[in-house]
Amino acid sequence: MDACRLVLALGLLAAAAAPLASADLAPDFYKESCPDAEKIVAAVIEKKMKDDPGTAAGLLRLLFHDCFANGCDASILIDPLSNQSSEKEAGPNISVRGYEIIDEAKKELEAKCPNTVSCADIISLATRDSVKLSGGPDYAVPTGRRDSLVSNREDSDDNLPGPDIPVPQVTADFVKAGFTAEEMVLLLAGGHSIGKVRCIFIEPDASPMEPGYRASISKLCDGPNREPGFVNMDQSNPNTIDNSSFANAIAEKMPLTIDRLLAIDEKTGPILKDMLNKPKEDFASAFGKAMEKLTVLKAITGKDGEVRKACNEFNNPMSSDGPSVIRISSVDPEDLDGLAAGNKQEQVSSIVSQGHEDGQPDAAAGNADAKAEKPHKKASGKHKLRSD
Repeated sequence: MDACRLVLALGLLAAAAAPLASADLAPDFYKESCPDAEKIVAAVIEKKMKDDPGTAAGLLRLLFHDCFANGCDASILIDPLSNQSSEKEAGPNISVRGYEIIDEAKKELEAKCPNTVSCADIISLATRDSVKLSGGPDYAVPTGRRDSLVSNREDSDDNLPGPDIPVPQVTADFVKAGFTAEEMVLLLAGGHSIGKVRCIFIEPDASPMEPGYRASISKLCDGPNREPGFVNMDQSNPNTIDNSSFANAIAEKMPLTIDRLLAIDEKTGPILKDMLNKPKEDFASAFGKAMEKLTVLKAITGKDGEVRKACNEFNNPMSSDGPSVIRISSVDPEDLDGLAAGNKQEQVSSIVSQGHEDGQPDAAAGNADAKAEKPHKKASGKHKLRSD
């Protein structure tokens, strides 16, 4: 069933509430350490976009699947080990693409500024640049994110719902994560105005579909094309980010069920109609602000996490008996003294199971303002072991 679930091109937020921003992120974070960082990423994306205008759709999906699983922390980039899965192998992520683009940008950044620019920042910057080159807004992306220390397949399998989820549940997920219903509609509209969807994920009977559009879908997807076939999200301008999906959804001419459901829902339907009547410039501005908010979702900053040398692997990977890729990172060496060799992994897991790098309680816990917005740490709970 997992492999048959298509997570929305823009993904759908996990149900857990999370901090949306961090004071440690800054627009000039690399001003001294790597002043050309954003220019290097932009150059890579410009080249890729010339070769493949669909690059933006792929990067948008990669960003959202990373952020929605458990925060914008590049955990989706980690390759699985021989006996352990990672987020990359989760059902919703099987068709995610764009990994090689992030790797290329990272390689160039490492040559210029070794061990400086995080993979999480590269994802956010690359997505922003591709959105701009696709006709979308040039929104702000503060930097300073750190890369996760854990990649759990379960985070994606459990937190990324499919395209036919009821609108009230989708809305509740977004709201619980800190987004308004309007921001949810904006994000879905922007993301679903570009790219393609596989025929096997199109369900014409799940919600009303305009007869003529349905006939065109059948022509593209019926018979032997059902498995390998694709359909453009927007039939007219598949590589341009705009507000076209509002009109298409209202006209019942969108391939994904969720978009057609949004148009007829009693709460989100009026939002779509209201946005459709606004100038395109208003959509671009609002979509950009929603993207700014999204790209800092549960970002890891400060001394938490790490800056990976290669985006597809932890700096010090270590396998375990668990089903997910884990690592030992940032455990105080003194905590390891005296651990029995045969049970060291289990005992280290106990030390860090609370998600603190040094095994100590989080000093920020309980503060109602900035401290309550301390970036989320991935290393908490089962299958999560860390030490440098």
